[in-house]
Amino acid sequence: MVRDLYQCTAGDLATQAVDTVPADWSVAEAYEWLSENGYDVSPVVDGEQPVGFVEIDELSTAPDGAPVSEHRQDITLEEIISTDADFGSVLSALYDSGFYFLGGRNQVTAILTRADLNTSPAYIHLYDRLSLLEEGLRDLIQHKAPNWKTNDAVDLYHDEKQDIERRYQKAESANIALEEIHYAHFSTLKKIVAAIDPCWEACGFSSGDAAERDLSDVTDVRNAVAHSNLLIENTGQGLMEGRTVTTVLDAYETIEACIEELDLESD
Repeated sequence: MVRDLYQCTAGDLATQAVDTVPADWSVAEAYEWLSENGYDVSPVVDGEQPVGFVEIDELSTAPDGAPVSEHRQDITLEEIISTDADFGSVLSALYDSGFYFLGGRNQVTAILTRADLNTSPAYIHLYDRLSLLEEGLRDLIQHKAPNWKTNDAVDLYHDEKQDIERRYQKAESANIALEEIHYAHFSTLKKIVAAIDPCWEACGFSSGDAAERDLSDVTDVRNAVAHSNLLIENTGQGLMEGRTVTTVLDAYETIEACIEELDLESD
């Protein structure tokens, strides 16, 4: 049966109602307005015509009384992203820059920022991809490592095994039981895949350690999605406190690579 996978584009994520800064405002007015609204960037307009954009960090060091138009930057192709850009492209773009405009230099229809990753379209898309990966890992373990529960290479806690057995027995008593691996949490699937050579090799990892490291990032993102916690906890870049776009991008690339290696696509 063909499974319809939810696709998520820049247009789905972007903030459509774009607030703007009038070109005749002073730096102080624009800075205060940006601060009050929690904006890092905004288009500058002359009437209804976009004439550039301003960033709050740039205005923080500019003279208060200066016209904001003197401290605007031009909107170039580097600040524009296609409405149809897919989720992977969006993550890669937001890794390079904290914001993009949709539309063009003469018309701004929406604005995309890293904070927009904390919206429903991103969660739905990731949930869909993670579910597909999880199904694939269960099938992989079932075929490549059917003895996973007794395999000495897999360091499962006693409580971990008991929890799986308890949920399996509950399903069995209701006459709906699947194989026991279907009652293991994602963190357990990660542990099994990283410990058993044929499993991590089938996923395309270079070693068990690489599988453990990369799937740990996936587990972190999965937990945020599953519990509706903030996906992006810090809108900065790189190795900063809290989950950043870097972490999410790394996890997403792992998810997509594993799905491709396991040939799980439905279309």
